[in-house]
Amino acid sequence: FHERSVGVVALNEQKVQDGYMLMCIGKEQYLLDSQGRRVHEWRSKRVVFSAYLFPDGNLLRDGSDNQFAVAFRQGGAAGYLEVVTWDNEPVWKFSKLSMNVFLTHHDLEIMPNGNVLLMCWERKCKDEALKAGRRPDLIPDNEVWDNLIIELQPDGKGSADIVWQWSLWDHLVQDHDESKSNYAEDVSEHPGCFDINYAPPGGKAGIRNLNYLLGPEKNKERTMLQRGLSGQSVFDYEGTTGEKDWVHANAVSYCPKRDQILVSLNVPCELVIVDHSTTQAESRQRSGGKRGKGGAILWRWGNPQTYRRGDRMDQQLFAQHYPTFIPEGCPGGGNVLVFNNGRSPDRHWTTIDELELPETERWSGDYTLEEGQTFGPLRPVWSYGERQGRQTSFYCTHVSSTQRLPNGNTLVTQGPQGIVFEVTPAKEEVWRYISPCCSDEDAVSFTRQGESRSNGRYTLFTCLKYPAAHPAFAGRSLTPGRRLED
Repeated sequence: FHERSVGVVALNEQKVQDGYMLMCIGKEQYLLDSQGRRVHEWRSKRVVFSAYLFPDGNLLRDGSDNQFAVAFRQGGAAGYLEVVTWDNEPVWKFSKLSMNVFLTHHDLEIMPNGNVLLMCWERKCKDEALKAGRRPDLIPDNEVWDNLIIELQPDGKGSADIVWQWSLWDHLVQDHDESKSNYAEDVSEHPGCFDINYAPPGGKAGIRNLNYLLGPEKNKERTMLQRGLSGQSVFDYEGTTGEKDWVHANAVSYCPKRDQILVSLNVPCELVIVDHSTTQAESRQRSGGKRGKGGAILWRWGNPQTYRRGDRMDQQLFAQHYPTFIPEGCPGGGNVLVFNNGRSPDRHWTTIDELELPETERWSGDYTLEEGQTFGPLRPVWSYGERQGRQTSFYCTHVSSTQRLPNGNTLVTQGPQGIVFEVTPAKEEVWRYISPCCSDEDAVSFTRQGESRSNGRYTLFTCLKYPAAHPAFAGRSLTPGRRLED
């Protein structure tokens, strides 16, 4: 493998998880074996960020309708999702119209009953934001976006119905405007609600690169110096404090045993858990559901400054992506695994962090919080990724993902670099894949084996590995074909 330049460049067959990796490149979705050989593929009419396999072998995928949704020109914008068969035949599809008001984005989640969770933006005008207690100086775009979690149920007619919905807008708190119903003298006494005026300086750009806060000229100067080391060109754009995509929610995960939903809020650098056992009406309230708190936030972690119970030294998440509940049956089942991207220049490295939730009883979904204190845990129970300059150190400015595998290994997708690797619980790397695929959305080109990747976009949003025994593969021919780089 040491002579290979792309594709599988490292493989320990005794320790790697046996299975197949699902990888999305532009409009193509490939299923690859551990040797990097194609065993199946699908093609979409749209660019795909995320795709997941159902147990019956059907494929769930999103699709970018960004060209039609000019109001939502942001990273992760989709607008469309569909389910197709193993042979790429349509089963059902969904789009939240109108795209001038709503747009689905970033992530999807298949539920055990066959329903699907998705994320959706909803535009709120300046007047609506002011009525919710938003400070006028934090509405620079004259609008603010709400984030919805929507549950879809296939209707058997080629589409799907919304059967449940949660809105962040229903659970806001603020201490700016006493005349509003969500006003509180002390925001820290309401950890179940999100402060509508928590807006880090510089927005997305600021939380990923503190150099931005030095001012445009200094930021540009430092960015040029760092670009060769860490791909800092992603920060050439200017961020805005209070920008419309103010929390940039970027992932959703479901835990069936607790009946709870995990959501990643990227700009606040925070994870939150909400109850799914509520009715639709209860999800808008602070009471009801199995935990008696309605749709309020049950647990939150990563940056307690968001609910004013900590300071910058308590922050542990930095521009994170793709948190998931580790599935029951996998080592660490019930814990949370998250890709903790990092921040330039002071936290200039990425870690994969595993969190054990501070429950009163394992799997109870009831979380402990002492008065005046922050939510636990104090630290991850397992992490991978060393500080900058050390052997296993790596850094991803944005996107990226991680997945716990049935044998206890952990799959890591370095999104900007287009690299996927697998490590054991002892942190030994046993597999590495360098994507040969360069995508400009309308076309995909491939680097040939032995050649170096040229300039271009090799980004991977997320890659997932399904074990060879996964029910989606039962009775199917998975004959290895050519490698993408051949």
